[in-house]
Amino acid sequence: MDGGSVSGADAGERQSAAASTHPLAYVRRRHGWSYQDLARVIADNARILGVPMAARREKVWRWEHWGVVPEADSQRALARALGIPSRELELRPWPRWLPAHGGMPDGLPWTVEGSFTALTALLDNGASDPRGFPIADEQALLDAIADWDAAGAEGTTGATGSAGSGGAAGAMGSMGSRAVDKKAGSPSAAAGRGSPSPAAGRGSASAAMAERWDEPVPGTRSGRVPRQASAATAFRDDAVDKAVAAAVVDGPVIDWLEAGVLGLRKLDDRLGGAAVRHRVEADLRMVRGLLHRGQHERAHGTRLLRVAADLAQLGGWAATDTGRLGAAQRHYLTGLRLAHSAGDRPLAVALWGGLALHAVIAGQPRDAVAAAEAGVRAAGGTPPAVRALAASRLSRAHAAVGADGASRRAVSEAERQLDLAERESGPSWLYWFDAAELAAQTGQSLLDLGHAHEARPLLEQALAMQDASYVRDRCLYSARAATARALTGDLEGARTLGREAARLSRHCGSPRIADTLDALKVRLDATR
Repeated sequence: MDGGSVSGADAGERQSAAASTHPLAYVRRRHGWSYQDLARVIADNARILGVPMAARREKVWRWEHWGVVPEADSQRALARALGIPSRELELRPWPRWLPAHGGMPDGLPWTVEGSFTALTALLDNGASDPRGFPIADEQALLDAIADWDAAGAEGTTGATGSAGSGGAAGAMGSMGSRAVDKKAGSPSAAAGRGSPSPAAGRGSASAAMAERWDEPVPGTRSGRVPRQASAATAFRDDAVDKAVAAAVVDGPVIDWLEAGVLGLRKLDDRLGGAAVRHRVEADLRMVRGLLHRGQHERAHGTRLLRVAADLAQLGGWAATDTGRLGAAQRHYLTGLRLAHSAGDRPLAVALWGGLALHAVIAGQPRDAVAAAEAGVRAAGGTPPAVRALAASRLSRAHAAVGADGASRRAVSEAERQLDLAERESGPSWLYWFDAAELAAQTGQSLLDLGHAHEARPLLEQALAMQDASYVRDRCLYSARAATARALTGDLEGARTLGREAARLSRHCGSPRIADTLDALKVRLDATR
């Protein structure tokens, strides 16, 4: 059923299912099954189990699109077809037992070792996900946040620096068992600050990883952390890792890597996420190889972890911009783990903010609020610009759930912190978060809340202030301002801005922009 009917042809069903991010939709696509195909597979396996069952595609559609939980016999039959042990159905309720996460690791420790394993899993299984790869459900994200907060309270990290960034091993671990605007929470929440890393002074990331190999994992559930493969076996088949292993990892090398990430961000500003997505993945592989080499100073190891976290954040944004929401979430959660290992709390705030906007775009507003609030907790003690970013993301999240007052309070806090930021510089990667960006995000929040008359001047202000080189953002702001004009009765002005957005869109491929322009066209066509 596409858009409400379960009677379409199989080809149409396969095409429309690309819009679904339910784990079952990914399983179907991976096997090339239509709704009817899967219904037959389940019925055939049910008969082998001694349970007569009709092959009705309607029920499969309801499982994916209405959130209906299959009866126990259907689940057992599907598990048999997929080769899933029946005990998994007892350990992980539907749909978490479905093999839809590409082998993402479960229950990793809050160490450099855990970060390595998560990064490897991302690059091997999650970086190039097709559209429709499933994203974590609400409980999985809440579990991830709880693990993050617990690790922050423990003050543990597997690399140098403090654990104040909050950590993300639990977040990544939650992805495996329990079921994200680029430029990413409650102000009253306190940030976990953590203590100095016990790994400080050990000489290298690899040394820290080796020394912490058999240590107990703080804050994890007993029995959930399997014995993991060593770094040597984890990377032995990667040609890129072997090639970079011969490199000398020193300050200039890392300077070039850091400058490269900043350059990729500015390319994304102009050309959109599709233009940089594969380059981000390639650079992540290079950094992973350098980390694996391990023959570098302790400070260089920390900087490499920070570069990896920065690339993961950009990768998450690029995946969001290109409609690959499952891949985006995996990038953000992996980045959180890397930021924790690097002791970089401001970058962790950006990653939580990315998860919050990802959830808004994915239509999961409660997840957006939870992620944004985690970002606010992580932002305690960070520069004002970082706290302004966290508050702005919280405003968008509250607007998505219709919490008008909470959204406005968060905007006020963001404005206050951005004023303070004029006297205290923030991280270099936060160059884009300025008055124009805050006006645009506030305007979008007001649009989401149904206040088009208030949103319109802010969106037009953002458009007037925005750097002309930020082609993708100018395109998006033009489309949003056109929507506000249409909603306030200025149809001719809306068409003018819409044409400008369409012109700019030719230079920056982005499904988000295409969706916004399509919705605007439908609105304007209805008024003719």
